Amino acid sequence: MPRVIRLWICFLVLGLHAGLIFAGDKSGGWRLADVSSPYLRMHADNPVNWYSWGPEAWEQAKRQNKPLFVSIGYFTCHWCHVMERESFRNPEIADLLNQHFISIKIDREQRPDIDAAFMRFVVATRGRGGWPMSVWATPDGKPFLGGTYFPDETRGGQPGMKQLLPKIASLWEKEPETIYATGARVVERLSEVARPAAKGNLPTDSIATALSNLTADYDEFNGGFSQAPKFPEAVKLIFVGSQPDADTRAMALHTLDKMAAGGIHDQLGGGFHRYSIDTEWHVPHFEKMLYDQALITRAYLTAFSYTQEQRYADVARRSIDFVLREMRASNGGFFSALGADSPVSNKDLSHQREGAYYTWSWEQLVAALPDQSQRRWAVARYGIRSEGNTQAHGDDELAGQSVLYAAATTQQLASTFEIEPTQAMTRSWRVERALLKARAQRPAVPVDDKIITEWNAYMITTLAIGAEVLSEPKLLQEALVTAEFIVRKLYDDKTQRLYRDWSDGASAPRGVAGFSQDYAALTEAFLTLYAVTTDTQWLRLARQLTEVQIEQFWDEVQGGFYASGEDSALWFRDKRAIDGSRPSANSISIGNLLQLGAIDSREDYLDKAVATATWGSSMMPGSPQARPYALLSWRSLMDAVKEKIPSP
Repeated sequence: MPRVIRLWICFLVLGLHAGLIFAGDKSGGWRLADVSSPYLRMHADNPVNWYSWGPEAWEQAKRQNKPLFVSIGYFTCHWCHVMERESFRNPEIADLLNQHFISIKIDREQRPDIDAAFMRFVVATRGRGGWPMSVWATPDGKPFLGGTYFPDETRGGQPGMKQLLPKIASLWEKEPETIYATGARVVERLSEVARPAAKGNLPTDSIATALSNLTADYDEFNGGFSQAPKFPEAVKLIFVGSQPDADTRAMALHTLDKMAAGGIHDQLGGGFHRYSIDTEWHVPHFEKMLYDQALITRAYLTAFSYTQEQRYADVARRSIDFVLREMRASNGGFFSALGADSPVSNKDLSHQREGAYYTWSWEQLVAALPDQSQRRWAVARYGIRSEGNTQAHGDDELAGQSVLYAAATTQQLASTFEIEPTQAMTRSWRVERALLKARAQRPAVPVDDKIITEWNAYMITTLAIGAEVLSEPKLLQEALVTAEFIVRKLYDDKTQRLYRDWSDGASAPRGVAGFSQDYAALTEAFLTLYAVTTDTQWLRLARQLTEVQIEQFWDEVQGGFYASGEDSALWFRDKRAIDGSRPSANSISIGNLLQLGAIDSREDYLDKAVATATWGSSMMPGSPQARPYALLSWRSLMDAVKEKIPSP
């Protein structure tokens, strides 16, 4: 790692723990009271003088000659809430921040461009990243120190905010020129690292290489392509589950079976939690994200379309029912997420715990199922233990609690209790109803009611596909309701521009301008609606969005799409090749460009699809499995390239 990236000057002076280096009248937050992000609004009553990202904060930083403290998080982030309670509500810490820094709060889901830039810095200087992300930057926005969660007081070898902030302030006061120079060099170096190698040719063996690499990573016992913590990686499951070879598809099917049986799957209400802390999919982190519901459901729909095995359709239906029941806004959109932390009881709403809404103590089970025979059934069906069933996974916060998972199948229960399978199904249904009724009496989990264009687009696509695969026309109507909401509220017909998000709770409900991800995902959704309905309005809108996406985000030098437009205030312009929990704009756009190119005989769209695929391959040579959504279009791309090149 280059000397400047190590930021040795800062850390010699600060003497911080090494883990931070490599692994870190109107006052308070009133400016956040009416913004469109619920995550930002929840900080409005903090004693910290929070600003949103924008000219007011930068002007104050320059005028007062104070460095920026940039805190980035999101609504369902457990440790974001912990840091807010420990530090941002603490008057002593607030005084330090207000006296020495200009503090900026950012919702990473609303501003993925800012999040990507500062995350690149934190990972480069610390070795890993996460949220909450805490970064100190010069008044012109160049980062010089960063980390993730910091406690209020130093403990466990980790510096606390009370000790850290005075040291940073002292360093800034004594050596601002050094910090300015360091920040500028760090930014320059990170920008150089982000540039791809020389442009290569479009690889023809990407699918085979990706499948070989995924097979090597595959967990044959528990499914999935990683060890703990275990994420669903729905994009990989859709890719693997779409392959013509049955043995290859078996990896996806086995993973989906294990996930459906695990605690990551809400066994009572349907839907999926964000990830599991163990390899068995048993104990999750309990937030439920809209994009996970959309993409994981699509993986189950893919499995059902190939196998016609009813269990995959059943999981897909339960997940869709959950979303329509719990995440549907009255205006036609879908909320972003349900939180993980909720009050432990109705008697004390201030005492919150992660998973409180979903987990069961023995006392809660007895109260919900006073009949002993029903409790015996629940124990066998869901793996409940009187002492809790999470101890082996080391989560102290869940001590004494049980996470429900499918510990036995209907056939196994019938055999154990010596009854017919149909009787076992009836008993399971009755126990499930009783537990659901008891759970409904608990304090509800908080809802992030921000409506994000990109995430809603994934749900539109999934609902339209579900209508076809499950032969349920009502799902298409639900997709159309959401599409019409986005066109009505988040699309400007005059400029043909998108907005990123909408929040009914804000004085200005439209959020920031849309990103490349919003354009790509919504174009895909509209093309799916066109394919299902043959209504040309969706084709017209897909064409318009694609033209604007090219105009705003296309990289004329390397090909592919930047994540955001030009922003003079941001030192790094992200351009993503990798598919993570969601497909990248570039991966989605390859398929969009191919479809529109074929429909409209647009050779320039084919050229852009090839350029995007070639750029992405040059960024991840030898690792095409990191771009599985792009590979869904690879065979079509290869065919289109062959048709374009005349035979010798």
